[in-house]
Amino acid sequence: MLIRKFQASDLDAVLQLFYDVVHSVGAKYYDEEQVNAWAPKVGHNRDGALKSLLDNFAYVVEENGAIIAFGDMTHDGYVDRLFVHKNHQGRGAALRIFRKLEEDARALGLQELTGEASIMLKPIAEKYGFEVIEKQQKIHRGVEFTNYKMRKKLV
Repeated sequence: MLIRKFQASDLDAVLQLFYDVVHSVGAKYYDEEQVNAWAPKVGHNRDGALKSLLDNFAYVVEENGAIIAFGDMTHDGYVDRLFVHKNHQGRGAALRIFRKLEEDARALGLQELTGEASIMLKPIAEKYGFEVIEKQQKIHRGVEFTNYKMRKKLV
């Protein structure tokens, strides 16, 4: 596994990975309406996704030349996205991304990482030292989801 910075040329692979993970792994935790609202077949804001990934600290994990995971963090320590291909889960890709994001946060002098974890990401985040601050119900594209506000103190 190789971890590297996200590049604009990775966008199609990253968006496809996002869609595939939500519709396969996410479907174990969320119903069909929720999955379709989270990752619709059409209507993804490609320009917005590219801008945020380029603005953030964003990484991809490759294996045999294919992107198997990606994740990103804002400059204030908010972990925005983290997705691992269904066939590569449990092999350390998410933890590698968390470590890189933590390195970046420490270099910025941040005191903590924060984020909102889906039901499927929550156990992985906890394994890496995040704690649940609050369980919450969020509305996305008119559909309600359960997720968790989380944080990891860095000091």
